[in-house]
Amino acid sequence: MSQVLANYEEQLANAKMPAGKKKVLITSLKLFANNGFHATTTAKIAKEAGVSEGTIYKYFSSKDDLLAKLLQPILMEIKNNFFSNLDDKTDLPSLIKFIVTDRIHFIEVNFDFIRLIFQEILTGQLTDKSYQDFFSGNDGIFAKLKEFQVNFPEINSVLTPPQITRIFIGPILTYVLQNKLLGLPVNNDDLELIQKQIIANLTLKY
Repeated sequence: MSQVLANYEEQLANAKMPAGKKKVLITSLKLFANNGFHATTTAKIAKEAGVSEGTIYKYFSSKDDLLAKLLQPILMEIKNNFFSNLDDKTDLPSLIKFIVTDRIHFIEVNFDFIRLIFQEILTGQLTDKSYQDFFSGNDGIFAKLKEFQVNFPEINSVLTPPQITRIFIGPILTYVLQNKLLGLPVNNDDLELIQKQIIANLTLKY
């Protein structure tokens, strides 16, 4: 079971909400991740959760609404995990090495859910509002990256948070997609090469 799902199930277990709604959320998350959003019907969700379809529509106006209610907290969970345990990194190479090795592992462990999020963004099922806070909120990714620029002055100050995001995501996501989706071979020195690429692009003076 993935880390994100385990954390989300724990949150739901402690949340004050009807038992039927909890069952629908957990079951939907598993089915969406395993089978995809479009291949999962509300009838299938109801059967797996042991509730009626009427119970689903009692709490959610549509399947799209159910998906949005699922993914918004998961996006925040992914963001919080992605930026955890970085405070003790005092130099840029150590920070980049930790992010590359630890966060690639995190993405691989939670790949089904991250893939689901990307699918729904690309198909327009997930609205802009669903991921605005993930990037642009007071505690979003862009704010965290601005902190990096302050704490590590060797990062080019001209770079904007969206540009820094692309510098990180580009090589990391390419590596994971090659490995998880395409099954292309990866080498032992690939992660070190990714680290060097990120550092070079962060510190490049224009």
